[in-house]
Amino acid sequence: MRKRVSLQRLVTLSILSLGLLTGSLGLAYAYWQAKHSLRTGIGLTFQELAHQSADKVGLILDKEVEWVERLGSMPEVAEAVKARTGLSFDQPAFQRWRDSQLRYFRSVMVLDREGRSVGGVTSETTRSHYSRQPWWPVLFEQRRTWAGELRSDEAGNGYWEIAVPVMDRGGEVVGAVKVVIGKDQLFASVFRSRIGESGHVMLLNDRGRVLACPVLPSERHHTVQIEGGPLFDAAQVPDRPQWLEVRDDSHGRSGGIVGVAPVSLRSNVEPAHRWFILVRQDPDETYAPLTVLMRRLAAFGLLAVGIVALLRWRLALRIVRPIDALVARMKEFGQAAVPSPPPAVQPVGIVELDALAAGFDDLARRLELAARERERYVEDLERTNRELATSEEHYRMLWNHSLHIRLLVDADGKIRDLNRRGEIKLWRPASDVTGLSVLSLFGESDRPRLHGLLNEAFMTGRELTAGEVCVPAPAGDSFTMEVDLVPLEKAGSVEAVMVQLTDLTEKKQLQEQLLRSERLASLSQFASMFAHDIRNPLVGIKKTLELLTDRPEPDAAGLRHRCDDMRFTTDLLLGMINDMLDVYQENYSGLPLLTSTVSLKALTDDALRLFRTEAESQGISFRTDLPREDVLVRADARRLQRVLINLVHNAMKFSPPGGTIAVAVREDRPQGLRRRSAQTEARVVTVQVADEGPGIEAAELPHLFELFFKKKDAGDIRAGRGLGLHFCRLVMEAHGGRIRAENRSSGGAVFSLVLPVMEESYAGQFADR
Repeated sequence: MRKRVSLQRLVTLSILSLGLLTGSLGLAYAYWQAKHSLRTGIGLTFQELAHQSADKVGLILDKEVEWVERLGSMPEVAEAVKARTGLSFDQPAFQRWRDSQLRYFRSVMVLDREGRSVGGVTSETTRSHYSRQPWWPVLFEQRRTWAGELRSDEAGNGYWEIAVPVMDRGGEVVGAVKVVIGKDQLFASVFRSRIGESGHVMLLNDRGRVLACPVLPSERHHTVQIEGGPLFDAAQVPDRPQWLEVRDDSHGRSGGIVGVAPVSLRSNVEPAHRWFILVRQDPDETYAPLTVLMRRLAAFGLLAVGIVALLRWRLALRIVRPIDALVARMKEFGQAAVPSPPPAVQPVGIVELDALAAGFDDLARRLELAARERERYVEDLERTNRELATSEEHYRMLWNHSLHIRLLVDADGKIRDLNRRGEIKLWRPASDVTGLSVLSLFGESDRPRLHGLLNEAFMTGRELTAGEVCVPAPAGDSFTMEVDLVPLEKAGSVEAVMVQLTDLTEKKQLQEQLLRSERLASLSQFASMFAHDIRNPLVGIKKTLELLTDRPEPDAAGLRHRCDDMRFTTDLLLGMINDMLDVYQENYSGLPLLTSTVSLKALTDDALRLFRTEAESQGISFRTDLPREDVLVRADARRLQRVLINLVHNAMKFSPPGGTIAVAVREDRPQGLRRRSAQTEARVVTVQVADEGPGIEAAELPHLFELFFKKKDAGDIRAGRGLGLHFCRLVMEAHGGRIRAENRSSGGAVFSLVLPVMEESYAGQFADR
């Protein structure tokens, strides 16, 4: 259970918590911002100091190199080297150089090309460093000045080596000048400067080794470390002035800031190693201003908390006292026998508390109004009960005069009430039906399903539909009725279910009459197609008989040929009659197909033979384009032949005298057609019938295969009745193929039949037979 706490204490703790949280966040942000700004400012300062110090060191080194190069370029030195004679710096020509520079040099040596000493000034401590020097190829091969690394001798004194080439007037290197300069004389002015108490400048080489430091000896320094490893690692040698935070500033301190800058010499000087200037300071001294700032901020935060603690009691009392007064008013109002609005209190100056008091006053007034409304409600309820009794009689009248049979069924499946429509339809009074099971009104086959739906309606409270059921009639026949279950709820639970029966008997009779009318219409449609198609064989028989009549003495071969044509035509007529006897569906596309293996070459020859006599009389010729090997398809030969005959007959109607009708058969593999048995490309065959007639109007092409579609030109005697091409489309769709029509570019129309070719395995079986 949550601990109970007073509002006064809660307000106090809330204000203190909010102040402490806000102050802590402010201090944290101020510390971060101050540290970031301080780090950036100091880093840029150290970077600039390192840059200036590196430039200063570079100028000092360049000046010393320049003095040595001046010595090497003097004619006296070149003559002495070439003559291999001793050279003394006591000569008058060396007076100025000797007075200004010689005191800084620890040794000076002049050598010829064989490495022999010609002259110089040296000491015993540095004499051993002149043998086998690495600068020799730089001077005599590259003809450049060599600057060595800062080193220390046995006594711990630092020195710097410089070697310059000595050239004659022809520019040939004839010797070298080797100079050793003391470190203290070189960098005394650079390392004398300090930054605060602990900040100073150091000189490092490109391996991170400290060469000069005014605070510690070189051997006591560490390698400068950053987050990625040593600062002077091969992949991280600084190539420009920069500042960064380090994990080790070479003095063993972490978290410090250093500035680094490379020392640059003249381009004609070949240094043995690169030098860098590093500026560092003790981290405690660097961040000392930040520590002072944080102490001041902390003192300010504590002072603010103390002020809040002093003021919190006054603020809490101002909030809590009005609330206590409001609670007392509520208790007084709740204990009154007859609620009456308490007297209003004066505002306390706090918006929320004044709003709460005003809300309580408004609530009190509303409760008083509600008590009065309750009294009026009781009066209205009594008047409503009287009106309800009157409405019950009205609803009873609507119940009895409903157009549907309605039964009221309880949870046990017993009939509690039956309307007047049900008494008339069932020929039974409501008193005889009341108390019986509702399932007894239905047939035996429908009772289990109705029982389950009735239980579901009581459990779920959803309206359900049982669909059409059979209800026995008193005369011995039955009614077809639609059953709906409507749950009736009371107090949140289903008390009863109203079973509504809608008589569909007359509607079913009308539907059967409409179905018979549609079948008669389908038969009429087929009869029209049959009358259309039977004309073609009759015309063929008529023309054959006319030719037989016109011949005075027909020869036996010609007579046999004409008799074959009439027999073929007679078989075609017999097939049409069989089609008419097979009609039992709504349209022709529902007729069963009598499939067999069909030769397209034989089918084409038979179709053209039917029109040969008529074509000769009109001067029309046939041209066929058939493949060498016969193409076999699986189809209803008789109906497919009727399709081809229709297309040839249409071509003859629209072909001019002397025209040519072309019939072509070719195999193809069009995209989009697949075998039913495998996901491979199907082989199809296309049969085309082309004529040289006027072609087809563009507006008529989309409707050409629709039922009863005719050309717009009613005066054209060649126009059909819109049956033949519709029949062709139905037959092609029944075979899984398609038919299309288009115009030829040279004039005329072309009709194409696309059919799947019979599988090769089946074709081989057919060939073996």
